[in-house]
Amino acid sequence: MVELHLRSGQVVAFDGRVVEIFHVGGTSGRLHLAQLPELRAVEKEDGVREVALADAGVTLAFAREEGPACARLLAAIAEARGARVPRGG
Repeated sequence: MVELHLRSGQVVAFDGRVVEIFHVGGTSGRLHLAQLPELRAVEKEDGVREVALADAGVTLAFAREEGPACARLLAAIAEARGARVPRGG
């Protein structure tokens, strides 16, 4: 289980199957591993790393000092994808 409290105010939790995103004063969302595109962090000029979780515009913003947390989340998702058993198998 990975749970991150970001400076942006977002709280992100990943249990190995579902990513949950909670926004302070906003809506929350749940995305199953199968709904996620290939993820990568895009670093902006100010050092903020952004990760787009879905085509619906769900984006996480990691402050410069949150780089290790970003890497940890991406690694956990990549590891979970590798552990998936193909359908019919």
